[in-house]
Amino acid sequence: MTKNDVKELQALRQAKGRKERGIFAVEGNKLVEELTNSRFRVNNIFATEQWVEKNPVLAKKIADYEIIAPKQMEQISNFVTPPGIFATAMIPSFKIKPEDSSRELILMLDGINDPGNLGTIIRTADWFGIKKIVISEDTCDPWQPKAIQSTMGSVFRTQIVETDLVKFLSEVKTPVFGALMQGKNIYQTNIKSSSGVVIIGSESHGIRENVMPFVSCPINIPRAEGSLTESLNASVAAGIIISEVFRKNSTQR
Repeated sequence: MTKNDVKELQALRQAKGRKERGIFAVEGNKLVEELTNSRFRVNNIFATEQWVEKNPVLAKKIADYEIIAPKQMEQISNFVTPPGIFATAMIPSFKIKPEDSSRELILMLDGINDPGNLGTIIRTADWFGIKKIVISEDTCDPWQPKAIQSTMGSVFRTQIVETDLVKFLSEVKTPVFGALMQGKNIYQTNIKSSSGVVIIGSESHGIRENVMPFVSCPINIPRAEGSLTESLNASVAAGIIISEVFRKNSTQR
């Protein structure tokens, strides 16, 4: 690995570097194994000799990797203590159309700016079988290291598309559910897992004004009487709503 190779891989830490190259990085046993088992196009896999010695079964399974020095791994890793295996892959290009909401529930994220929250939401959606996620253009990059790590591999099993939410919603013909402070009790709302769009906004701003006109079904997670908590974490709110959709549809079968 040359110094230029190291710089190229370090550039993937920044959104600009990932976008220009169309590549993102993955680290750690679980995520690299998930990557190699997915349909994502793998570019390179790097490992240290120490990692190979400690993980002979996985090393044999992956097979196609390049041995690099521990110092080089430290230079390219996003961890203080590198896990010893580092891979790069092409950022996929998915197509999610407004009409897809007539066949399955689409999760829409408006301005989620914390990568940990984003990754957790992706992981939760995958758990409950939601495969299509549409994010606003200012939602944090789902291909950044912390977001990838937080998905625990779910990012390789879902389709994520960044788009203009207003333009997308203007063509949606199905119910659009928006998580709001003022809305119908989620536990008294019928959301089908087979159609529609569910929008989750950021903790600080919620669903924004330009998106609000498209919310045909405002929903709310009721707060316990006497609770002084102002809001829920975005990933927690998403989990509660998606879980309730799953529960309702399971009991109706």
